[in-house]
Amino acid sequence: MKHSKVKWILISICLLVLLTSIIVYIFRDAILFKAGCFMAPAGDYQADVAILEGTDFISTGMVMSGVNLLSSGKVKRLVIVLQNIAPKDRPYGINGNYKDLIRQELEKLGLKETEFKVIAVPIRNPITLNEAKVILQGLSKENVKSAILLSTGFHTRRSYLVYQHIGLPLQIKISPYAYFPTYNLSNWQIKPSGVRDFEVEVAKLFYYMIGGYIPFKLTYPETPAE
Repeated sequence: MKHSKVKWILISICLLVLLTSIIVYIFRDAILFKAGCFMAPAGDYQADVAILEGTDFISTGMVMSGVNLLSSGKVKRLVIVLQNIAPKDRPYGINGNYKDLIRQELEKLGLKETEFKVIAVPIRNPITLNEAKVILQGLSKENVKSAILLSTGFHTRRSYLVYQHIGLPLQIKISPYAYFPTYNLSNWQIKPSGVRDFEVEVAKLFYYMIGGYIPFKLTYPETPAE
């Protein structure tokens, strides 16, 4: 009798797993799309500044997205964030001061000096957390109360959570805005680079939570959770 009960429990579990697998397979495209939307939140916001999160360089597409926010009146100023790398590690062909080159290009677009700032932050682990501290503490001194954070793809969720965690005590509201350079939410799951970026950023998100760098929460009020 006991063995028969155990047998039926095992059969029930197997059927449940099978049914779940079938449902996931049938709705896989919708599930992956929702997962992508969650990791790369975006919305229609207005703020004091737009923070453009670069690495050792910043893409033309992200800069132009920021310029569009500025020209549309959704932000008053751009803050371009770069990582302060050694000259030998710069992209080949860039011999001058990269920050000055960016300033020159923005001025060619007609932007005034008061409409943008280029900041190079030191590289210290955890990189995103220390970057957010430097940027937001500086903006707080300038009485900035809100910012649209432009980040690359699936990095956006973690970056937003980090920036908002640091911004809360400084009374700075962060709104996320994902920028996709080579794929988008509709096709990332069929692009090797998209799948790789998604997996890496999900892992890094949980690493930041488990490491205690950010709280175990996936969103803040008035921010897209999906």
